[in-house]
Amino acid sequence: MLAQRPVPSNRGRRIVICDYNALLQSVTGLLRMSGYCVFQAYDATAARELCGQLPDIEMLILNTTGTGVDSATLVREIRERHPTLPVLHIGNRELDGMADDVPTLAESFTAQQLLTTVAGLMPAQEQHPVE
Repeated sequence: MLAQRPVPSNRGRRIVICDYNALLQSVTGLLRMSGYCVFQAYDATAARELCGQLPDIEMLILNTTGTGVDSATLVREIRERHPTLPVLHIGNRELDGMADDVPTLAESFTAQQLLTTVAGLMPAQEQHPVE
């Protein structure tokens, strides 16, 4: 049910995107061009599967439509395994029942708005001293 097989990557921050096709492709392309390692999920089942297989996932981006389940429920289910996972909701309104720490980015966003929001939600990367 995976939209694509994960490719091991030591580069880029790991993001799972669960969305309908048109927005999925544009968001994925923009984030990949900006250096993120993006895994696509075309529905909630694939998003759950990816988040279960990727222990070092750093963010979930989802849309109101296209997930196949209630988005707030999907976030709660995924956060059972990844309790501190940052989530970004893309939609035209805030969702009832969504966790308070999940911001909503309007679907009419610009590339800069998306990148700024994602960067602000990403956990700080650990800096390892060079020896």
